[in-house]
Amino acid sequence: MITSSLTAAAAAVNSKGDTELCKNACGFYGNKIWDGFCSKCYREVYQQAKQIQEGYDGRTNVTNSDGTPPSSVQASPSFSNFQEKRRSNISMRNPLRQMVNRAGSLRSSSNSALSLIANEEQTIENEASSKHLDIMTTDDARADIKAQVKTFASHFHKKCSSKTVHIDTLIQEYGTFKDGLKKRIQTNIIYQNENEDLIHRVRDYLEQIIFSRDYSFIFNRIAIHCEEKDLSIQNRITSLHWITAPMLDTVLNENISAAHDAIFKAINILIELDSKTTPQGKIQSIMDCKSCIETAIHASCSNSGINADSFLPALIYIVLKAKPPRLHSNMQFLSHFSQPSGEQLYYLANLDSAVRFIELLQAEHLGLSSDDFSLYMRGEPVLPSEFVLLFESSTNDETTNQQRRKKFALYHELDNHCEKFDENLVDFKRRLTQTVYDVQELLKETYARFPNLEKIPQLIDIDNNDQMEDLSNIITSPRDISDILNQSASENEYLPEPLAPVIVQQQTKNDN
Repeated sequence: MITSSLTAAAAAVNSKGDTELCKNACGFYGNKIWDGFCSKCYREVYQQAKQIQEGYDGRTNVTNSDGTPPSSVQASPSFSNFQEKRRSNISMRNPLRQMVNRAGSLRSSSNSALSLIANEEQTIENEASSKHLDIMTTDDARADIKAQVKTFASHFHKKCSSKTVHIDTLIQEYGTFKDGLKKRIQTNIIYQNENEDLIHRVRDYLEQIIFSRDYSFIFNRIAIHCEEKDLSIQNRITSLHWITAPMLDTVLNENISAAHDAIFKAINILIELDSKTTPQGKIQSIMDCKSCIETAIHASCSNSGINADSFLPALIYIVLKAKPPRLHSNMQFLSHFSQPSGEQLYYLANLDSAVRFIELLQAEHLGLSSDDFSLYMRGEPVLPSEFVLLFESSTNDETTNQQRRKKFALYHELDNHCEKFDENLVDFKRRLTQTVYDVQELLKETYARFPNLEKIPQLIDIDNNDQMEDLSNIITSPRDISDILNQSASENEYLPEPLAPVIVQQQTKNDN
């Protein structure tokens, strides 16, 4: 009620004065009569502060009774709150200042991000230089390599960042610079005292500098272009999951633990091919996979030598089991940006041959009939030759084949049930053994706490043949009932005499 009346009064006074808002930024209109404040702020704040100031001025000339000067008068809390509120409102009503401050903070954050990126690039350059170029004999040659690569890396990064540049342009520019740098090393006099493997070390240095920043830009362009081919190979490998090592005439034997471990490592290494970010890193993964395959071949058949006839089928089997992602894109990336040596080029060609064989695989390559191959591809059961011999028939029509397939499916299902039964039996025996052990431990603790407690007979161990024999003899030996009663009587001779029954006759009211 008071607030509404003050508002009305302020509006009435303000109608005769200026139309400026209150200096306290309370929302009401101010007036020159109240020094630019509204009536409410003037009464609550300004007059109180003025009275305090006048009182303070009057007491400055007065001393205490003991002759000491009076203590300083504290400013009014309401006046200080008024000043703080005024400053905050002034800052809030200045959007230009806020925009300038926000722009300054964004500029400082962007500068810090750019400095962080520059530091990371410098760290990568130092690591690559110490790894590949520190063994160079002359400083001029090392500085020349760094300058050439740094200039090209900056130019190439701008091209990779631009979405309008096609992948073929990037391939051409990278190949041109690579060939030019190789020619410069071979012809420039500052490189004449360097070792012969300088070209390979410069290649590794160039790849680490370029692809540490631009790998995603380059590989994503290739992956988009080869997406359909990658999906086609993935689906083809998935549909051939049923192929086993003997079907490919390979010597790999997964039942041998050493061979199984080597095959597992080769599969994992081939899967990790897609995670490598440099051409030489991807080639090194292929070489590591090759070493694991050779280990598996030696473990499976020590007499077998490593040649194309034994290695290529094993590599095909590893590719089928690994199902590496974006395999075609990785092969295209290596063909455009890698510089493999002689041995590396040979095994890279083997991997390409394995992929092409998988794409063109037919029934005759696996020694299967076209009908069996079709059944495998559709996921239907295929009759093995051993099973067909059990059901030989003079008629060999489609109906007979369907019946055989149904019988084989039933046989396969029964075999699966038997395997599950064996697994459940082993699990039941394990749990039963654990339960017996827990019960024995519980009885031991109970006997330890209560030594006077009569112990029960020891549990029979089903794996102990002697105990099982004694139990069978006890069960099968005939015993007379009188022997059992006599034994029970002899065991109970120390018990007290049983109470004799007493018949209590109930009395009725008539008897009373």
